[in-house]
Amino acid sequence: MDLGDFFKEFYDIDLGVNADVNFLNLERGAVVFDTVVNLNYGLINSLVLNIIPAESKFGFIANRKGGDRRKIVYPLKAANYFFNSIRHRSQNRINIADIFCLFSPRFYPTRREILGKTAFTFDKFNKKKKCNNGIKRIIFAVGASSIKRQLDSEELAEIIRLIHADYPDFEIILVGLKEESDYAKRIEDDIDFHILNIVGKTSLPEVIEILKTGDIMVSPDTGLLQIASFIGLKIAAIFLGNANIYETGPYMEGSYVISPIMDCYPCFEHLKCEFNYECKKRIKAKDVFNVVKLILSVGGEDFSLRDLEKGFEENRFNLYRMSGNTITFTPTYILSPVSVFKSKIDKTELVSEIFKFEWFRTLSDKKINVGYNGIINYLTEYFILDLDIVKLVNDDIMFIKNIAVDALKIRINEISDNFILFLKGLAVNYPHLSLLLSYFINEIQFGIDMNDKNYIESSFVDIVGFLENAHITLNKIGSNRI
Repeated sequence: MDLGDFFKEFYDIDLGVNADVNFLNLERGAVVFDTVVNLNYGLINSLVLNIIPAESKFGFIANRKGGDRRKIVYPLKAANYFFNSIRHRSQNRINIADIFCLFSPRFYPTRREILGKTAFTFDKFNKKKKCNNGIKRIIFAVGASSIKRQLDSEELAEIIRLIHADYPDFEIILVGLKEESDYAKRIEDDIDFHILNIVGKTSLPEVIEILKTGDIMVSPDTGLLQIASFIGLKIAAIFLGNANIYETGPYMEGSYVISPIMDCYPCFEHLKCEFNYECKKRIKAKDVFNVVKLILSVGGEDFSLRDLEKGFEENRFNLYRMSGNTITFTPTYILSPVSVFKSKIDKTELVSEIFKFEWFRTLSDKKINVGYNGIINYLTEYFILDLDIVKLVNDDIMFIKNIAVDALKIRINEISDNFILFLKGLAVNYPHLSLLLSYFINEIQFGIDMNDKNYIESSFVDIVGFLENAHITLNKIGSNRI
């Protein structure tokens, strides 16, 4: 029996693939793992997780026929948050790197640890012009494994021309995977001066050594971007399509990310774009070039933000800076994107920004101290607050909180499927609170499935405390006690 037939026997799904492959030798009983973790929300991954023999399974798993095929197995609250944050992407404000840290038995802030040096030389790649390791370098990661996330080659070539015109002494290097060679060749052919194109010609350790020699990286959301940020390379990132700055923004303080302003952004990776990739048209070569100039000017020449601000005012794009100083978490260090240009805040964004602090308090086993005034100072520095919206959000939060308080007064064993359905209805009617409500529903359901009354009660206590803290913050904003 091949893998496709196996799935069709046990699940209401046709994989639509030729599964006549040796897939991890997953014949029943052939391999038994201690622990298996699925960090992907995709259904196929979840089905694979379900058939792998293991003592412990973490993450997203699908049940068999007749049941809820999209069940979350989450012995940790962070796993519950992670999978619900994927379903409600617009409300998540926690970088995936930090979420994965919360998966561990204790919260460990991310560490910058990279592979050791390799015996690498540029000579085999560069016959026209010998590279000098002391020269200024701008490195372009050309691909993003998805047409949604990368600029057209003509636009990237124009960025390179603009950089070369202002910084003729800078060396420009293209890096990427072998599959991106044709894309890189189109860029190279579109330019009438020398650049070093080594796309598809290096191993990963060699690329890391190249990144260590760079001054700036210009990149879409890709693995090389994350490696460069951990090395400490200055970053000018272009986030398009399904790339979400709050999820996978470069984890390096001082990095900049430019992203389009569109209702459909960020989208989902596997959904067809219905707008002819309009998000790419929002960001011009000149905009990315100005971000590079901004980075080069820090601590040096004067640079006016006016040209970039004009793009923001035209509702084309926003510009973010990765900052570790805007939020004071004790005793942890958390990196968060902040908008370079102050903007009006709507209900969903206000909820998401305030809840960001409460999520860390709820999901971490460490006592994380975040002062109310610190949160308010952060909000007033980076956003234009509308007190009417503040009041509306505060009223909604108190309504949900009172429901949870009332539920605590009844016997926990009387929590029924009807109550779960009621909460699901609230998530529909209060979409700006849907991430919190979906998380809460899963926590309660997990307690019911485990027949653990203490877990259910603890879940209610968590949400009451969560919402009370948010209520206090909003009250302070509303009363102008900042």
